[in-house]
Amino acid sequence: MRRSRREFTIADQVAIVQRATDSSWRIHCERCGVWCKSRKDYAIDHIIAEGMRPEADRKRNLTPADGQLLCVAVCHPPKTRAEKGDIAEAKRREAAELGIERPGKVKMRRREKLPKEPLRVAAGGSEITRRFVG
Repeated sequence: MRRSRREFTIADQVAIVQRATDSSWRIHCERCGVWCKSRKDYAIDHIIAEGMRPEADRKRNLTPADGQLLCVAVCHPPKTRAEKGDIAEAKRREAAELGIERPGKVKMRRREKLPKEPLRVAAGGSEITRRFVG
């Protein structure tokens, strides 16, 4: 079940950045308060991950209250990593609730071993046999 991801409008992004800007026009992370010097130092993130939202909530438009400004250096990567695990677990539970089983591992069939043919020896045995036995 693939869900489309909603993005914030430009107006919503501006409102989120303005909310995170102090009186001296510096942008700060809304979680840890670190100063984000340029645009590449922060990301605008959903407070509740889109994959975790109920379907009824996904029908309404996003607002600036649904987003937050997080620094890329400290806050955004661990939050995203944790959310990915939570979303995967929610999908597994939803599938189990609906009675959908995960496909099992494909078992490899063993090949039958063919009997090895005896080595063919040229007329009168091998060279070693001729040398030492004969």
